[in-house]
Amino acid sequence: VCWELVKSVGNSIIEGKELTSTCLPIALFEARSFLEKVTDTWGFAPLYLQKACETNDPVERLKLIVSFAVSGLHLTTTIAKPFNPLLGETFECDLSDGSTAFIEQISHHPPISSWRLHEKNGRYKYTGNVCWSASCRGNVVRGCLKGPHNIEFADGSTINFNYPDALIKGIFWSDRVTDFDGKMIFTDEKNMLGAEIIFNPNALGFVRSLFTKQKSPSDTIVGKIFRLQQNHINNIKKQNNNGFNNIDEGDIISNIEGTWLTQLLIDNVEYWNIKMVPYGVLYRDPETTLPTDSSRRDDIRYLKLGNLEKAKEFKALIEDKQRHEAKLKKESEKKNKKEKN
Repeated sequence: VCWELVKSVGNSIIEGKELTSTCLPIALFEARSFLEKVTDTWGFAPLYLQKACETNDPVERLKLIVSFAVSGLHLTTTIAKPFNPLLGETFECDLSDGSTAFIEQISHHPPISSWRLHEKNGRYKYTGNVCWSASCRGNVVRGCLKGPHNIEFADGSTINFNYPDALIKGIFWSDRVTDFDGKMIFTDEKNMLGAEIIFNPNALGFVRSLFTKQKSPSDTIVGKIFRLQQNHINNIKKQNNNGFNNIDEGDIISNIEGTWLTQLLIDNVEYWNIKMVPYGVLYRDPETTLPTDSSRRDDIRYLKLGNLEKAKEFKALIEDKQRHEAKLKKESEKKNKKEKN
């Protein structure tokens, strides 16, 4: 598989180029679309989002949303790559608490997926979109999921947050390991509350790591919950989730620590641990979904059946059709532009 990957990707690997538009061997794929993978992080939604609806304490609500976001990270660490969604592709599912979700691919270049998750009694709605990209540098693939995550509650408050970058190490040699890098930023502007989580805070650079042992495991997280000041909000909007600057010690409300793999502690109280069983999502009968649903794709269907040759054949047909449609769209836009001028 490694040699097939090298042949398929070539200079994209060497130069660290974008991989989402690169044709990869079918053996590297899992039998589902990225739209389905979006729901991996929702594994504990019925627990934490319902509790967040029930509390009137904005600080406790923020702690629960932090717990929801962190608890789902370990559920995303599959090594196989999901299929790129087609423009207009959809995916529908339900949660065990009766909430319903709808996800759609709203852009092909750049690839953007959008979703709406509604609580059955209207107590919250979770919306957002993600522009996803992946690049390979040496032995590591970095996946970036840029876009807003918004959880709006019936009382009018909204908590916004982002996800960190994912790193898949050991693509060609050594053990295959998934890690996360960067920061998660949470804001509740109505109640002027914020939170920041730093992943792998003691990370060493490549050269230093050859000679020095890291002080803490790479899955370590540390963070704080604090009172927001207006300058914090302005800085976050300018810096695109690069973190808060100059947090006054007097504004700190709670401390966050743990690892995204095993345990989350907020003020030494355990909010999540790896032994907790995720609820997952409930798939709908394909016959009841839209014709554009991911479950109806032939390439995914054949891969589920273990027929790699058929899956590869239909994957190529789908990609050719999509490229042809993109070409027609571009030509049409060019023609319309000329006619207007």
